[in-house]
Amino acid sequence: MPGGVVLSRRALLFGLGAWVLGSWMPARRAVASTRSSDYRVDISMLWGVVRYAVAGSMVEEIDAAAGRYRVLITGTGTGITSRIEAQGLIEPGGRHRPLEMKNAHTLAGRESWLSITYDYGRQLVDYRAVGHTLLLGRRRQVDDVVHLPVGPIVDDAVSAGLNFASGHLERDAAGTYHMSFLRRTRPKAEGTDDVSPGGYRVEVVPVRLRVEPDARTGGLAAQMDMSGWSSWARPDQPARLAFTPDRRLESIEAHLQFGSTMRMRFT
Repeated sequence: MPGGVVLSRRALLFGLGAWVLGSWMPARRAVASTRSSDYRVDISMLWGVVRYAVAGSMVEEIDAAAGRYRVLITGTGTGITSRIEAQGLIEPGGRHRPLEMKNAHTLAGRESWLSITYDYGRQLVDYRAVGHTLLLGRRRQVDDVVHLPVGPIVDDAVSAGLNFASGHLERDAAGTYHMSFLRRTRPKAEGTDDVSPGGYRVEVVPVRLRVEPDARTGGLAAQMDMSGWSSWARPDQPARLAFTPDRRLESIEAHLQFGSTMRMRFT
């Protein structure tokens, strides 16, 4: 990999990966359980000039009796390491609520990390993150404490996936699923390699997911517009997700800026 090319789109590549890994997990109710799975992500950047793959595993621990869950996702590739750990609550009705999300990624010698902690007693979220831009490796840092909004329930990538699998993700009368995530603010004029001199705050970003039967495969198919979540996503080309009839993820494909693509498949 060329030394000047650094990819740090955590929110899209690894964050989306966490969401779909979570959506693959089957729901559990009665007893504590542990489940593990393997996955592979293939990424092509800059019209195929840069290519790399990440292979890893996911371990899910669900303890419905204690009302807690924990998910650990790790992966490695050439010059790449990735670790995502999420913990949360399981409410009496079965909905999953995030308590803590910690991401740490290393690519081509640059480290990026994310830490989100939820305090429901005070309705506050502590959000800390460090990332780098693609070509110039400029540092973007977020240090913010925000109030949870009144109305929409805020999820992280893993809790949203768990709620989708268990049937507890909110949806409207038309069948569209509604999710809300936290992410750093992004000025309208900010380019993919720009950095805001005044620093960054945190905002709530809505994400919509429409799931429909796939007559070709007999499973389910969905498209997700990730442009509100990442500047690398293309609003004219939403990510494509494929699920089995029992709502387990089979694959995801996203076409990004600058002729880039990301594909995730389960082995």
